[in-house]
Amino acid sequence: MTTPETSSVAAGICRHTLLERVVHGQPFDKAVVEEMHVCNAQRVLVIAAPQARGSVALQTLSAALGQRYVGEFCEALPHVPVRCIRQGALLARELNVDHLVALGGGSVIDAAKAIALLLHKSVDADAAMLLEPQDLSQVDSSDPDQEAADWLRITVVPQTLSAAEFTWFAGVSDPDTRVKNIVAHAAMAPRTVILDPVLTMDVPLPIFLASGVKAMDHAIERLVALRSHPVSDATSLHALQMLAWALPAVHRRPGDLEARVQCQLASWLSITGGNAGVKTGASHALGHTLGIHAGVAHGLTSCVLLPSVLRWNVTVNQRQQRRVIAALDGPGEDLGSWVERFVATLGLPARLRELNVPEVDLPSIAQKSMHDPGMRNSPRPVQSAGDALEMLRMAW
Repeated sequence: MTTPETSSVAAGICRHTLLERVVHGQPFDKAVVEEMHVCNAQRVLVIAAPQARGSVALQTLSAALGQRYVGEFCEALPHVPVRCIRQGALLARELNVDHLVALGGGSVIDAAKAIALLLHKSVDADAAMLLEPQDLSQVDSSDPDQEAADWLRITVVPQTLSAAEFTWFAGVSDPDTRVKNIVAHAAMAPRTVILDPVLTMDVPLPIFLASGVKAMDHAIERLVALRSHPVSDATSLHALQMLAWALPAVHRRPGDLEARVQCQLASWLSITGGNAGVKTGASHALGHTLGIHAGVAHGLTSCVLLPSVLRWNVTVNQRQQRRVIAALDGPGEDLGSWVERFVATLGLPARLRELNVPEVDLPSIAQKSMHDPGMRNSPRPVQSAGDALEMLRMAW
């Protein structure tokens, strides 16, 4: 038997988060109520986006929670402005909540995690502390220490494929400077994730599909890393193959719930490579920066940036990119072109100009992106903002 070709493996630790359960195959409201019984939650605050206010999903959730439901915070805005975190934390303290339920996409989920973090730090403190750079390499997701018992538990009911529900970190932004910062703590990780494909029907189809491309970005950037891990390779590759089938199926048949749940499970797999220490790179770093700078959803940032980032890196990770193409049955095609063509089949934008990003803004985006941790993980080292600008111009 031949040994499979793999990337070199660095010494490290494969971590696990505080996640206890991933529930799927039953209606979300029933699963939420069962979870509240398990953890004996009595005062539940629901975190959601403004558009969720008055929705059937939110009404169903509040009715199911009954007397446990003490309120809702429907101010979780895109890219998680720091002011909404303080507002949410103040409300949680005022209502004396003992559990957070996040219903929505990645920004909603990140908001719930950041609210829990600010409550732990002290809501009376300046919320701007969440914008202070943090050395994420010092955050050990496997060692939440005794403080974890004092944190608000979080249950997440995701409606997109961001996979934020499976991580112990969150992006928080400063709308004035249009800069995003990543905050992290082991105890921020949600304890339960409830996957119900019916809820994803509430999300506009292009946004849902684009969030799936973001999940593909999680998988691909780890698969083409110079130093990988067999756990990351296995989960990332399977996630990518699942999404390559399921996203077009949803595009063709938006009501196909089986395809949607396959997307949800693939999203879960797509993020697990991070637990093995394999990092994402420039596509994520540029995407974080572009998202807040230009008000672009993160799924769409992956649609327009990933192909160019792959082409920029191919001189140093061609072998890894070829392995991915082979697994996707795309021989004779470079990986950047495959992703570009795949995005087009979903009817999603492929260039920055299609997102109305002014070319004149590219140098500023490039400069800001150098502060994102992902830039340090690029297979081809990003030496300066000029390198980042080169990738952005390729994508424009």
